[in-house]
Amino acid sequence: MDEGAFGRAAQERAIAEVEAEMARLCELLAEGLAMGVDEGREMVGGAMSEFLVEFFDLARAEGSRPGVKAMITLPLLVHGAETGEPGPAMPVAVLHLLWWASARYLHDLTGAAGAPSPGGAAAGGRVLTALAVGGQLPGRLIAGLPAGAAVRAALADELSRSWVDAVDGRLRDLTERAPNATPESVLRGYEGRAGAPYAMAAASAARLAGAVDHRVAGWRAYGRALGVLRRLADDQRDLASGRYEDLAAGTATFLLVHLLGELPPARRREALALHASARHSASARAEMASWMLDEEVAESYAVSLAPLIDRARGLLDMLGGDPGCVRELHRVVDGTVGHLPGLPLAAA
Repeated sequence: MDEGAFGRAAQERAIAEVEAEMARLCELLAEGLAMGVDEGREMVGGAMSEFLVEFFDLARAEGSRPGVKAMITLPLLVHGAETGEPGPAMPVAVLHLLWWASARYLHDLTGAAGAPSPGGAAAGGRVLTALAVGGQLPGRLIAGLPAGAAVRAALADELSRSWVDAVDGRLRDLTERAPNATPESVLRGYEGRAGAPYAMAAASAARLAGAVDHRVAGWRAYGRALGVLRRLADDQRDLASGRYEDLAAGTATFLLVHLLGELPPARRREALALHASARHSASARAEMASWMLDEEVAESYAVSLAPLIDRARGLLDMLGGDPGCVRELHRVVDGTVGHLPGLPLAAA
């Protein structure tokens, strides 16, 4: 179905255009020509180009293309909802992709299972490159946008806000322990580590569209809500795929904390011991996953998620805008929710 200003076929064309723009950016970076400063930045430009090519290759290898598509289409749809024209938000889609390319590497470096070794000159260079890709390159691209100074300043503010919020969320994630975690504390972390970049992308697109402050705030809230739902869906995919990366890292996910809250004291202690063993034992990870994917747990989990889903949908209904783009934004929510246990909606 391709109804409205930005239906499925139009989205695929826009995604292809953004990916082509990213490829062009990589070529310019390799030549030291895309920093918005003097020529002769081949060293950092080449490093960033290789970093981005590896990011997209890894995303394709891991089957993450649907996630990449969502990163691209969110700002386009928000701009389209405000103006009827999605296309002018393509620079924001590029910024969003740069953010995630950087954050994905830094996330792995700070504690995920299978994280790259922090030692050595090569690893140090990768860290510096990740920081340039996610922080400095977006700042240079914002400075070069053909927009007014106030708009460019607002976009820079959204970028800075997203990084501060995301670091806060990641720090919470690294220090949160299952015995003391609560649903509220876990969601607070998710709002940072996953909600912040989507909030940035949505609010930046609204800024670029010339939206007034209260509508920008509304789109920022919608982006944050969507990011949290996508984080919850990623938690589920990690279990369903058998990777069990969160269990190996000892992460207190929302599903784990929900399970612990549903158990009587003796079973809760048993679950906590199993969760502790899961960091070092494949069999313990598999057993813990079976607890978390139990049908009754999934049903009660779905009930606990309903307010989060209702919030994302309610924000869209409140904001309104171009009907075709708003309809597609609802589909983004529904497609994300379709990956959650106990909520068997068809994926978009």
